[in-house]
Amino acid sequence: MSLTLSSVTISTFSKGLSTLTHILQKAEEHAASQGLDANAEYINARLIDDMLPLTFQVQSVTTTVRKALARSQGQSDQPWEDGEKTFADLYARIEKAKQVIKEADAAAIDAKADEVVDLPLGPTTIKIVSRDAVLNQGIPNFFFHLNTAYAILRSKGVPVGKRDYLESFLV
Repeated sequence: MSLTLSSVTISTFSKGLSTLTHILQKAEEHAASQGLDANAEYINARLIDDMLPLTFQVQSVTTTVRKALARSQGQSDQPWEDGEKTFADLYARIEKAKQVIKEADAAAIDAKADEVVDLPLGPTTIKIVSRDAVLNQGIPNFFFHLNTAYAILRSKGVPVGKRDYLESFLV
């Protein structure tokens, strides 16, 4: 089996969303075992004051999925509202991203892998080959925010470890 852009992208995003769901569930379980409200404890938690909270990290993971898959298929991006305030809202958003993955057209991703796309980076937009946009910006950005969500929960005492983070990628 040859390695294709679609197989790397779809697999990585799918498995990463499973990890995100898993660590959020562990957070809820931990809060319940401590007699705490997970929404009150974790939703607005940050690693440091000038860093954005857990909700933003989940929004960014799922936004990266949506944008990277739209761009790599030659589609326009359809923004989502960022209004999540509870774990239920975060799970719903993750499910929405999983649906985007299910609907992704692997053949289109692979056919457009060598085409130049527009990649917005802050106030500028660069022209970059689709494959490079996914591999050098989309996937690293996805992991940055996934790891930050993990780190926020870990810093709040949620008993998650390396296995919780990696297990979804190994099955």
